[in-house]
Formats: sequence, C-alpha cells, structure tokens
Amino acid sequence: MYQIPVRPADANDRSNAIILSIGAKWAAPIRSGSLTWFIRKRVPLVTKPTFVYFHMTAPISAIIARGIVKSIEQVPSAFAVEHSQELQMTKHDICSYLGDASTIGLFQFELTELASRAATLADLRKELEYFPPQSYSSVSRDALSVIDKVCGF
Repeated sequence: MYQIPVRPADANDRSNAIILSIGAKWAAPIRSGSLTWFIRKRVPLVTKPTFVYFHMTAPISAIIARGIVKSIEQVPSAFAVEHSQELQMTKHDICSYLGDASTIGLFQFELTELASRAATLADLRKELEYFPPQSYSSVSRDALSVIDKVCGF
C-alpha cells in the first residue's frame, strides 16, 4: 500500500508546517494553552512555518495539538535564562539544556489548537510514511492534509 511521505521531496512540496517532537511532560501546558514560548537548539530560520504540530514523545507518542507561530528566532542564552517563567522551566534546567551554547532558538506561539483526537503513530502510519523527527521536520503538502484530517483540525 502506498503511503504519502511526510517529508517534502523538494522546496515546492513543502507546506507551511513543521512537526516538532517534544517531551510528554509538555502535554499539560499545551492542553491548558499556557505553552507560548519554547526553546530548541535547532529551529527553522530560513523557511519559517506558520504552524507547528506537536508530536509528544513516549509514552504519549501522538500529535496532540498545533501552534500558530508568532515568531522564531535565535536569542542569546542569557535571554532564555532571564525568561525562565515564560519558558515554564527552571533556570537550572535551561542552563543544563543550553550547555555552553551562546544562543538558542526560540519559538513563540500566538495560539495553540488542540487536536479533536490525538493522532497516534498507528493512526498516522495508516496513510503516511511517518517517523517522528528527532527535533523537527518539514511537512509535505499532501501529508499536511492527512495530518489535519487524522487530528480533526
């Protein structure tokens, strides 16, 4: 059975969305709508997405929501530490994550929309060639419509 590739074949096949793998501990802040800032060592800076689909890692292993991107930028590490409250992380946890990096990628979200139903790996793999990314990955145009359908967006 043919499965639609999630990753785009080329730039023309790229949608306006990425899938971001994040730890299951972030599920509650996403569901409550309080996750509006998120840091990552790698962020898309050349082609900025409009949507970020949140793939929660084990034990959830599903896409549970999408965020509407307000901005994505590289910020000084000190900025992230100063904004620990917005990041919902302790300063110690931020410093541990940063290591010796002088900058960090910062996502800011305007709004987070919960999926009507969590899209599990089994659900997604019925139609898609889906493997959760280590960090993030772009989404093909064809795969985006399937993800939206499976999630009930």
